[in-house]
Amino acid sequence: MAGTLWSVTAAKSAGKLTRGMTVEILVVGTTARPSAKQIIEAIESKYGVTVASCHCGYGNFEIVKLG
Repeated sequence: MAGTLWSVTAAKSAGKLTRGMTVEILVVGTTARPSAKQIIEAIESKYGVTVASCHCGYGNFEIVKLG
């Protein structure tokens, strides 16, 4: 099954999450937006910072479907 590519950009700074941090996440098996866990893992992998789950609500991000 094909995946859906999402662009996730931090709209607010919170903890080690800084406004403007952007990651792309490929979600396979569903067309739903990426989960908070997927967002955290992508940010930690790309930026090397630890992000608390309380800072990863959908309200803290602009999430755009790319494909």
